[in-house]
Amino acid sequence: MTRIPSLESLGSPRILVIGDLILDEYLWGDVSRISPEAPVPVLRVRHREHRCGGAGSVVENLVALGARVEAIGLVGADEAGRAITDRFESQGVPTAGLISCEDRPTTLKTRMLGGVQHANRGRQQVLRVDQEEDRPVEPERIESALARCRAWLEGEAPAAILLSDYEKGLLVPELISGVVALAAPLGVPVLVDPGRSVDYDRYRGATLICPNRFETEQATGITVRRPEDAERAGRALVERLSLEHAALTLDRDGITCVSQGGGARSFPTRVRSVTDVAGAGDMVLSLLGIALAAGWEIDDAIRLANLGAGIEVSKVGVVPVERWEIEQAAALDGGESPSKVRSLPELARILARERSAGQQIVFTNGCFDLLHAGHVQLLEKARALGQVLVLGLNTDRSIREQKGPQRPVLAGEERARVLSGLASVDHIVFFDEETPAELVEAVQPDILVKGQDYADKVVVGREVVEARGGRVELVDLREGSSTSAIIERIHRAERPRTS
Repeated sequence: MTRIPSLESLGSPRILVIGDLILDEYLWGDVSRISPEAPVPVLRVRHREHRCGGAGSVVENLVALGARVEAIGLVGADEAGRAITDRFESQGVPTAGLISCEDRPTTLKTRMLGGVQHANRGRQQVLRVDQEEDRPVEPERIESALARCRAWLEGEAPAAILLSDYEKGLLVPELISGVVALAAPLGVPVLVDPGRSVDYDRYRGATLICPNRFETEQATGITVRRPEDAERAGRALVERLSLEHAALTLDRDGITCVSQGGGARSFPTRVRSVTDVAGAGDMVLSLLGIALAAGWEIDDAIRLANLGAGIEVSKVGVVPVERWEIEQAAALDGGESPSKVRSLPELARILARERSAGQQIVFTNGCFDLLHAGHVQLLEKARALGQVLVLGLNTDRSIREQKGPQRPVLAGEERARVLSGLASVDHIVFFDEETPAELVEAVQPDILVKGQDYADKVVVGREVVEARGGRVELVDLREGSSTSAIIERIHRAERPRTS
């Protein structure tokens, strides 16, 4: 399989997102009985969460991927509109392009998800409730959106403009044609995630369009079942709309790209467990946008989008995919073992998402020099206590300070590579301090794990964990297993006893 370029080459391009902003609300709970009033499940809500959907999902995807983003869209003068504004501000996204409307509500989609046995088992969506207004936006608001776009283009022009059309009334033909006309002289590509049932002539002159299978069939009248069907439909869109590329997202069949003056190329997807298809189209648009903004070739951009969409559908709800997740998927596709080493800021974002989904975070730490059976047992027991295991790994310098100049035997990169191969370890973060106190403070785990040899010792971080309602667990260690003993045995050239 052809490898994608290094994700470092994506950089931090400036990208403008224009489209329908949606607030996704998730009510997580348990279902243990049927209502006595009607044959419907009773959802006992335990957690409420807000995420951005629609064009807002594209914005948050791009922020997670490292882009500098501005958004233009409508929000109502209501609680949902304030929630979107607050989320953007917290992520450093300017809100000057958000047009507040007194006479129409923010689009709000409330999803109710139920599990069983108070442990999120068998979790699935029970009901979705939509509150929205989809009538066309008034001309003065269209002009306001165009004025904001014009102002942004007059400064440091964005490297790409992404249009996210959920048919809520903003992306009318006048706005789209206006954006295309503003972008064309500057050479700024315009990428479109189209609506399901609108007249596609409104997208004429865009750089790229990325409809899914249903949207492609609706727009072209061609039933897409075989590769030749996809090529014919893509060619029809390219020629009819004067596009450079049509990237057809065909779920299990991957992506087919047809380019102006070029042939059709099919990019198969790796089979994954599909949990929720929500957000897959947003992810494709986001990754195509950041890749083309960074100067990638279109085929590499498609490969990147394919990887990201495969990750997105394995998540519950609309959740951003970060670079480390794509790097892992790319490594697996290339037959390599992916690294699980994270930076502290990266880890903080990951754990925030895990907590919002009700996952328990477990933390342990150590040198893990010359990985042995005792280490593996400790990590397996720690991982069994929760859903996410974070491993704090001593740097080489800190190990030398503790154990002398002859240690570690294996450098940090090697130790991390070996530990990344363990299914029990989810994330690894290095720490250079004498103790992991600062790291525990940053991670804020629910469970802190050490070996039973700490029964009569001070467990660094105990106060931090217990102060927030967590606990310390001391697990049994494999008798006789230690790196020091292995090193001593090697020095004596002893053979291990066989059982």
